[in-house]
Amino acid sequence: MSARTLASQAARRSAVVGSRSSLRAAARRPAAPRRAGVNTFAAATVTLTTLDGVEHKVQVDDGESILDAALDDGLDVPHDCKMGVCMTCPAKLLSGQVDHGVAMLSDDVIDQGFALLCTAIPMGDVVVKVVEEDDLLDEQLHG
Repeated sequence: MSARTLASQAARRSAVVGSRSSLRAAARRPAAPRRAGVNTFAAATVTLTTLDGVEHKVQVDDGESILDAALDDGLDVPHDCKMGVCMTCPAKLLSGQVDHGVAMLSDDVIDQGFALLCTAIPMGDVVVKVVEEDDLLDEQLHG
């Protein structure tokens, strides 16, 4: 192999490794950055019912997602990407309001009360119930 071919292969491998590092770094970043003009609160109490039917009270700091706060409290909440794309952390918003951030949800699904916990930032006290991923996907895909 020529030196040029070897250098090209090394550059491609480096780009792949670099993109994996970027993905890992993105996963460590806060899930949903605050947007200008959005009301903020010092802290909110989220009443969260997990898939096993147990109700938990979670304190969520300003700008923090419900998922991050729940995981910090040691709750077993389904999740994967933490970026609002994979739809693995769905919940039904039973009361209160959340900033949906960058969640990949259609407006009609949001209007039905669905939220993704990884991007849902409470705008005051809220009550949510974790639901099965299939419940959200059925609505999102088949409406």
